[in-house]
Amino acid sequence: MMKSGACRVVSRVKCNQSYFPSRTFRTSTANKEQEPFYGSPRENKKTPLSPFQNLSLAVYSATSAFLDPEKHEMVATLSEVTGHVALQNMYNDMMTDPTGTGQRILSDRPLVDIDKNTSSSSKIDMDALQSLDKNTFGHSYFKFLKKHKFDPNERAEVKYIADEELAYVMKRYRQSHDFYHVLTDLPPSVPGELALKYVELFQTGLPVCALSATFGSFKLNSTDRQLWRDAYLPWAIRVGNNGKKWINVYWEEEFEKDLDQLRTELGVEVAPTLL
Repeated sequence: MMKSGACRVVSRVKCNQSYFPSRTFRTSTANKEQEPFYGSPRENKKTPLSPFQNLSLAVYSATSAFLDPEKHEMVATLSEVTGHVALQNMYNDMMTDPTGTGQRILSDRPLVDIDKNTSSSSKIDMDALQSLDKNTFGHSYFKFLKKHKFDPNERAEVKYIADEELAYVMKRYRQSHDFYHVLTDLPPSVPGELALKYVELFQTGLPVCALSATFGSFKLNSTDRQLWRDAYLPWAIRVGNNGKKWINVYWEEEFEKDLDQLRTELGVEVAPTLL
């Protein structure tokens, strides 16, 4: 259970929808003639892309990501236009979580934002995380962000998912990525990211995880690729298929917990040291 310490999420905006929201869409034709052929980002998450727009955007983003894997916005777009079935399954996993945590996450909709005087619905106090015991999950997360100069606020926004519930599931998945690094002790290197993508594939079923891992492996030389296949891949399969669904973990409530204890509870073994 989360203690009443200073590292808790400062504030949360409760979701006004019921746990079983209706899934209806509203279509707008305004300014349709000004849209690119693959459709415009649906920032209000009200109007779904047409099948042609969805297919066109999938092909365009997949081609762009293949030619330049560093185009993170194209990878993000690809995950959205190809992930509907997987996101629906993730949503169902949250709704049927026997502990009730998945439902609470959907209701609270916490955001993984650090406190920078922003207007997000929740903020994480990094100073409080720094002050925690060094063996805690929260302090380890603080060290990871500081070491690699990562900013949780820079995660890509969800643009092409019309359903608000599924859009939040995608956002939660993206914003939890650095938590996964801390949990598994995987470095943000190319082999480490490839291994984590395979874990995420088995955890979420998102097609983009398989595509990212496949295309990313082309960046490894033959020696590193063989080491990755022998060490990281078997580990990723074991961890991805074992234990609790990570989408149902309320990470913000685990900051004060011992990291090894959290790993044990979730059935996670630390990643092998490869490079």
